[in-house]
Amino acid sequence: MKLMLKDYFNPNQARIFTVLILTGILSVTSSLTFIKGATGATAKFSLETSNEVFKDNIKLNRLQRPVTNAALQDLDHNNERSLRLALANNLQNKLPTSVKKAVLQAASKRLRQPISQLRIIEFQQQTWKNGCLELAKADEFCTEALVPGWRVVVGKDEQTLVYHTNQIGSALRQNEKASSSPLTPVRIPVSELPPPLAGHVVFRQISSGGFAGRTYETVLLKDGQLIRVRIGDANDSERSIRRVSVQQVQQFVRSLERFQFSKFKNLSYPAPSGSADYITYTLTSQKGTVQYNDISRNNLPNDLQASVKAWNDLIASAK
Repeated sequence: MKLMLKDYFNPNQARIFTVLILTGILSVTSSLTFIKGATGATAKFSLETSNEVFKDNIKLNRLQRPVTNAALQDLDHNNERSLRLALANNLQNKLPTSVKKAVLQAASKRLRQPISQLRIIEFQQQTWKNGCLELAKADEFCTEALVPGWRVVVGKDEQTLVYHTNQIGSALRQNEKASSSPLTPVRIPVSELPPPLAGHVVFRQISSGGFAGRTYETVLLKDGQLIRVRIGDANDSERSIRRVSVQQVQQFVRSLERFQFSKFKNLSYPAPSGSADYITYTLTSQKGTVQYNDISRNNLPNDLQASVKAWNDLIASAK
């Protein structure tokens, strides 16, 4: 009975396996050619031997390029993503275990996902220019010193986190700007949901927290009034009333429908663990409530970010 490659692999896996086999063959061939050249040079310093090695190298180079290109061209875009992942997984053995463990633990905590669901996509050795691993916080003093370490990318689905570490992973910082991590939402408990909107109210924002720890409520009425008050203000001294046009109200409502604001109903996008002094925003339409904070805003789903922008633009245009 003949054992065929297709008996063990599906077509995509077979192509990837073929590329890996070809790459291995070419690597072995390169090594044999080098050994042959070295042996010939030791045994006999002749022009013929040198020419023979040179010709062999030329043949190898001529063979390697078309074979590799042909194999890669046989893979479609998705298969080539698969190939890179296979190679990346193979390279993980070269990343120090202590660094790998530290990065995966940090990413698990940040994404609220088990380590088994995460993978290291890529990594490379780096020499950072200071003790803050080139990720200094505002007004933070960093020692000026060259720090050998790693740049590691951890991912799950479309989420990627970039970390800078030292050589053994005992120092680690997340590169927020380089990371792309849509947050995983959690369901808002029913007991913590704000009251539903009255019929004449189109939208409501409740903001709380920050350094002052105050809570403000801003509501948009159908007639275009924007009313802002501070919760707990006994004298109502901070009340402000501004207006937008009815047409602007209607455009805002359409934008909520266009960006499917209702699909985020009763979801909360929490701040990273350990964060402090952030402002939490609770947004409510006639179709539901969503919650986020100023730290996580840039990592919200695109449609939710667009809804938040539409609301902030409306507030900014009020007179």
